[in-house]
Order: sequence, then C-alpha cells, then structure tokens
Amino acid sequence: MLAEKPIDKSRIIQTQAAHGNFLKATKSLCPEDLRILDAELWEVDGQVLMRKSCPDHGSFEDIYWSDYDEYARAEKFRDHGTGLHQPIESKLGCPLDCGLCQNHQTHTILLIMELTTRCNLRCPICYARAGELNDSGGLSLEQIRSILEYTQQNNYPMRVRAVGNSGGEPTLRDDLPEIIEMEKAHGFDYVLTMTNGLRLAEDIDYFKKLRDSGTWIYLQFDGVTSEPYLKTRGQDLWPLKQKVLENARKIGYGKIALIPTLAKGVNDHQVGDMIRYAAENSDVIKFLVFQPVSFSGRIDTTQLKEMRITCPDVTRMAEEQTGGQIKKSDFFALPMNQTMSRMMTKGGQHQDFCVHPHCGLITIVDHSRGKLDPVPRYIKNEAFHATMSRAFALNWSQPRIMWTLATSLIRYVNPRLWLKLSRILLMTKGRKSIKWVLTEWLPGQWLTIGIMHFMDPYNFDMDRVNNCALHFGVIDKEGKPRLIPFCSMNNIHRSTLYSRNGEQKEAGLDMVASSQEQAA
Repeated sequence: MLAEKPIDKSRIIQTQAAHGNFLKATKSLCPEDLRILDAELWEVDGQVLMRKSCPDHGSFEDIYWSDYDEYARAEKFRDHGTGLHQPIESKLGCPLDCGLCQNHQTHTILLIMELTTRCNLRCPICYARAGELNDSGGLSLEQIRSILEYTQQNNYPMRVRAVGNSGGEPTLRDDLPEIIEMEKAHGFDYVLTMTNGLRLAEDIDYFKKLRDSGTWIYLQFDGVTSEPYLKTRGQDLWPLKQKVLENARKIGYGKIALIPTLAKGVNDHQVGDMIRYAAENSDVIKFLVFQPVSFSGRIDTTQLKEMRITCPDVTRMAEEQTGGQIKKSDFFALPMNQTMSRMMTKGGQHQDFCVHPHCGLITIVDHSRGKLDPVPRYIKNEAFHATMSRAFALNWSQPRIMWTLATSLIRYVNPRLWLKLSRILLMTKGRKSIKWVLTEWLPGQWLTIGIMHFMDPYNFDMDRVNNCALHFGVIDKEGKPRLIPFCSMNNIHRSTLYSRNGEQKEAGLDMVASSQEQAA
C-alpha cells in the first residue's frame, strides 16, 4: 500500500486565525495529474472551501458548499451504516484500486452499468465523455450477468434493489428490455434507464417495450426553453423533451424522473420553472433531481469559477424562484433515509440507505392545492430523527420501537399527516422500504425533489468516496467484475478502463500510482 504523508496539524492551528475556521482534514486529488493530496475544509465568510497544494502544480481552492450553516445542518444526519462484510483488499491504496475496498463504509444503494459507450449526442457537458469511444456492442449479456451477481455477493447480507442502465445512451441497445428482465431476475426490483430521450421521442414502439419492462425513465432535462440545451447539449432538444412526455401519455406511462444538469449562467435561472413544470406534469413525472455540474469528463474546466454550483445554491434558488413556497430549510440530507427505512422495517434492516451527508439533499412537495406545499414543514424532522435513531442505536425491542414510533407520530407530526404516515410507518414490514414509499406509495400529487452533486478533481473528498452508495459495475482488464464508487470512476478509473479505441487499459492508473509514489 502506498505511504501517506501525515497531516501537519500544527500548521492548521497556526493559520486558523488568518484563513477562517478549520473544519476537517481529508484527502483529495491534484486536478492536473490526479495524484492524492492532503486537503482541508475551512469555513470562510459563511462558505465551506476546500484547500490543497501540489508540490508540482501549486495550490488549489474551490467552493465545497456555499453555505456553512446548511453544511453543518446536513452533518447532523451523518450515518455510516453497517459497513461492508466482504470488502476487497486495496493494494495500491484507496481510491486507486476500488473493488469495493476495506475502507468503504457504505453498501450499494444504486448499481450503475454503462451498457454501451455509444451515444447519439455529443454534449459539451458529459462526465462520461460519451460517444468518444468505439463500441462494438458494449457489455455482453454474460458480462452484465456477472456484474449483477458480483454486486449481490459483495454487498451480502444486504440486498441491492436498484440498478441504473446508463451509457453512452442505453436505448441504443435493442436488447435493453431483455437486460431489464435479467436484472429483475437477480433481485433488482427498481430499474432505471438513464436516457437523453431521443429514441423515446422518435420510436413509440420501443417506448412501449420499456413501459412493459417496468423500468423508470431518468430523463436528461436541462430547462423549459431552448436556450439551455444549446449550451449543455449543443442543439435545441426542448421540443424533443416535450415529445417524450407526450408519448408517455399516449402509452399510459407515468414513471419519469427529470434530471437537470445545473450550471451557473446556463440554466440556474430556471430552477423554479423546472419545479413548476414537474408539478404541472405530475401525471407522468414523479421525481425532479438537480445535478450541479461536475467539472470532469467533457467540459471546459476554465469556466469552473463562473459555472460552479453547490447544493445550498440550488436550495437558495428554489426559495428565491418559487417566491418562498419552497425554502432551503425544507431540504434534508440524504442519510436521514436510513432511519426512515428502519422505521418501516421496525428496527430491521433489509437495505443500507446510508450516503455521505454532503452528497445530496431531498424534499417532498404537495401541489394538490394549486401551490407548492413542502411536506417536511408538517414534521419536526430533526426531533423525530433523533428519537428514532437513538431507539435503533440502543437496539430496543420491537414492541418498544413500535411504541416509540407511535408516540413520535403524535409528538412530531402535524395531525393532517397522521392518517397518511401512520399507515406506512406502523403497518408496513419486511421489504417495504424508502424506495417503495417514493415510487409506489406517495400520493399522485406529491413531487419528490432531490439534489445530487457529483465531485470532480477540484472538490474531490475521500470522506465522501468512502461513504458513496452509487457504484459503477465494470469489467476489469482480467475480465472480472468490480464495483467502483461513482466519483472515483469519473475522476480516476474511467480513463484507465478504456482507451480511445474502446479497449480497456491500465496506463492511466499506472501514471497516477507513479506520481503518488514520487510524492510520498
């Protein structure tokens, strides 16, 4: 394993007064050669900054979270989960040879497979650099099967229930319905297809096949006018996005999530418009997940300071652009889902819903009365979460947990929600999970709004990587399946797994390891 230099804590103390308040030490990457560097998070003028220095390329500073108070509020919900029972030993040192390794603390919530590197777009913004590689067909069915089996094995005794079919553009594969059938046979009952929607707009018969497969559509969606698409996708795709929704209505399909990539100066002024659009089309749209742009893959990194958006920026924009109907305080860190999931299993645990508290945020909005009415305002979430987390941490008996859950509903939940929440929290059991709540149980006019900020070499935080729950399933150079955390894949391993002719290679990883050894 590569030697790691100890962090100089005396320097932290000496510079604290001049540079703000020190928050934590972590590891990050040099944006120039991807070597691993010591990094620090500091609170400066109400923002959280990442600072690091490379002996060859100088110092780097970037905004990690734009609002320290929201950063601290999210940290309250940190939950490491149970940890892996069958990790793979890291030999080069995390995150150079992910597997998942012994440093990883979170199970797989969502397995992502890039079924093909082919794409029918060449977007100026694309973390996967899709379409740049030759692809003779992508993953074979046998390779897909081996990844599915390995994922369940690596996460045992937890079961992984969610899988995302990505690319490239996954709908370029005619055998996608067959792949989805295979995924369900391996226990993945929540299947996503991550698509730009071109084929769904142009080929309604293919859309029907996906409808019949039971997959959810995660639709690339960058705004409600033509202008944002010209910048993010290189062409006007707004009419096509509307055609996808039109086709969905024609075939009776209502399982769409809109996925906007947000960039400052490009489409950040349409956050409120996109929320309203999703609510107005809730017969087919159930989720809206904002993804602040990541400066990895195909993007102009010289525009970082002009285009950088973090999670608190999105919640602030939501508040400003909805006239306060949605406030930033209505959003909560994703790991609180772990406690909610255990509420529904009455202390049991069939899935691990932990994720790093600064990866993303979530809220649910009721728009049944013609306005945006956030559901969290009717629940004292922090007190409810603290009470139930303590019950689970102390391993209380199931009868005691049931009693605590029932009394907490009365204490912490507004009466208008008693009937809705008591049925789901007190009467469900077994495999009923937070996924089931969000995809099947929520009333038709409740919209789930999420924010997920993927990292790039400038804000890469090893703490987040070790607590990542979105994992790419890949085939390594030896033909064996591996699991790689999302942001490690995009920033380190993508360039090492593929060459420009589509063949797998290891030269890039050798370069990173070599620079790391020189630094050590």
